[in-house]
Amino acid sequence: MSNAGGARINGIDLSKAVSPDGVAMLKKAFLDYGVLVIPGQELNEQDQLRFCNLMGGVASRGKPLQERVKDADAAYEGAVHMVTNLTKEGVPLGSFGDGEVWFHHDGSFKEIPYAATVLYGMSVTSVGGETVFANMYLAYDYLNPTLKQKIEGLEGLNIYDYASIGRVDLTKDVTGLNQWIHPLVIVHPDTGRKALFVSPLITARVEGVQQNESERLLTELCQYQENPDLIFEHKWEVGDVVMMDNRCITHARRDFPGGEPRLLRRTMIEGKRLRV
Repeated sequence: MSNAGGARINGIDLSKAVSPDGVAMLKKAFLDYGVLVIPGQELNEQDQLRFCNLMGGVASRGKPLQERVKDADAAYEGAVHMVTNLTKEGVPLGSFGDGEVWFHHDGSFKEIPYAATVLYGMSVTSVGGETVFANMYLAYDYLNPTLKQKIEGLEGLNIYDYASIGRVDLTKDVTGLNQWIHPLVIVHPDTGRKALFVSPLITARVEGVQQNESERLLTELCQYQENPDLIFEHKWEVGDVVMMDNRCITHARRDFPGGEPRLLRRTMIEGKRLRV
C-alpha cells in the first residue's frame, strides 16, 4: 500500500475454507506489512470470527470498569462490536467515538492488548472516513539517539475514557477507567522488532518523571503523527476486510459527512504479553 506499510491481498474468499498455505501466507504478510486489506468479501459474523481464529484466536473485549451508555453495543464484553453512527428508533446500534480521530492502539489500556483489530466494511461514506495508519516500528527508528536513550526503560500510563474526545484529564478521578502501564518502547512478541508504543489519545502520562517532563516527552514522541513517511491510509469500500497489528501500528479515522451512514463490524484477535 505504501513504503510505510500495508498490503492488499487479492484472490481469496474468506467466506470459504482457507488452505494451510493460504493461512501461512496471510500470517506472514500481516507480520511483514502491519496492515492487510482484503477487498471484495461477503462475510457474515461467523465468517469473520472464523478468520480471526485462523489468524490467532478471537479475543473478547472484556467488561470495562466504566459504565457505558445503554446502547445496542452496551454488552461490551462480547466478541463482535459495531462501529457505526447508525441508530434505530433513536438508540445507537453500536459505538462511535470522536476519540477515533486521534491516533491510538486498540486496547492499549488492557494488561494484554489485542494483537490485531479486524474490521469489515458494511456501509461506507462517499467521502471521508478513511482509516489512517502510522508505522510505529519506523516511529521508533526515526527517533534521535539521545531521545531513544532517554526513554529506555520508561513506561507510560495508558488509559481511555469512552465519554471523552481526547486524552484523559489526570487531575480528575480516573479510578473507574480501564488503564494499564506499558513500556514506551516494546519488542513485538512475534517479530522481535522494537516499536514505539505511544499514542496521543491513550498514553496519558510517562511514569516516574515530573509532569512537565512527561508532557514534553509525550509531545516529542507523538510527533510521529505529523511525519508523512510513517503514514498511509485506506479508503473504504463495502466488502473490505482490514486487519491491523495493534503492536506496531496506530490508527485514526478521518472525519466524514454527518448525514451519511457508516457501519464497520469489528472483531479482535488475542494478544500476547508485551516484552521490552
